[in-house]
Amino acid sequence: MTDSMSKHDQVLLSLVMHLQSATMVQLGKIVDPTTGEPSRDLQAARATIDILEMLKAKCRHETPDDLVKLLDQAVMDLQMNYLDEMKRGDEPASEDDDDGAGDDGREGASS
Repeated sequence: MTDSMSKHDQVLLSLVMHLQSATMVQLGKIVDPTTGEPSRDLQAARATIDILEMLKAKCRHETPDDLVKLLDQAVMDLQMNYLDEMKRGDEPASEDDDDGAGDDGREGASS
């Protein structure tokens, strides 16, 4: 995907992947690399998802189709994981969630 992408598209791809990974940590789906423990911050996760949705809206017309699809998939995957965590309520993040897989068995980061 990155061979035919402009430098700005490559930076956008990197940003999307970084924000997606950060959100999975905020949702407690993967272990926080700074603490080595899973934890949840649903308010921060919602804010990061909102940022990705804004990027999706702003980048829709001048971005390569495959990058737009990646952004769409990242937002959808994170929204589904966010809803999953909202259903769990105040349960702490468990060690079982640290493998990065969502309920559907896919890895936390889309490819």
